[in-house]
Amino acid sequence: MSDLCFVDWSVTGLKGFTFGDDGVIMNVLFICTANISRSFLAEMLLRHEIDQKNIKDIFVLSAGIDAAPGYPPDSKMIEYLLNQNIRGADHASRQVRQEDVDGADRIFVMEKKQADEIIRHWPQAAQKVELLGSYVSVDSAADDIMDPYGRSPYHYRLAQSQISLAIEKIVQNLKRLQEN
Repeated sequence: MSDLCFVDWSVTGLKGFTFGDDGVIMNVLFICTANISRSFLAEMLLRHEIDQKNIKDIFVLSAGIDAAPGYPPDSKMIEYLLNQNIRGADHASRQVRQEDVDGADRIFVMEKKQADEIIRHWPQAAQKVELLGSYVSVDSAADDIMDPYGRSPYHYRLAQSQISLAIEKIVQNLKRLQEN
């Protein structure tokens, strides 16, 4: 097991976060494999929710551990977003970079193997890395949000539900932090 940690924002509050010159209080990075399905969806949902809830000073980005840069998002994820009146078709996949990891305050990964890969390449980021699925699971063995790409509609619905629920919880925590 890696040095993966779970941070309960309701307990830690804003400790360790300061306003930078750009006014951003928190940089959130979502990571999956190719940055066309899961991390893309998480980025779009969080951006939409913080806008809807008027949460300020959060910068959201996504990338892939093994991404081929420039690919469009998975059409099934675009359809899911469009059904919620959220746009995202202009997204292009991107590979995670050193500056992404260095600049992130929180790095949410979809699977344990991605956490291990981030920590292997950037050990200094270990305390920033969390499994997004830990926000919806009570069983640490079920914390992975599996890649639905090329799989059945059930697998897409499962990943979409898990990501959506996790984003809801993160937004609740961010809203609470902003109010304190």
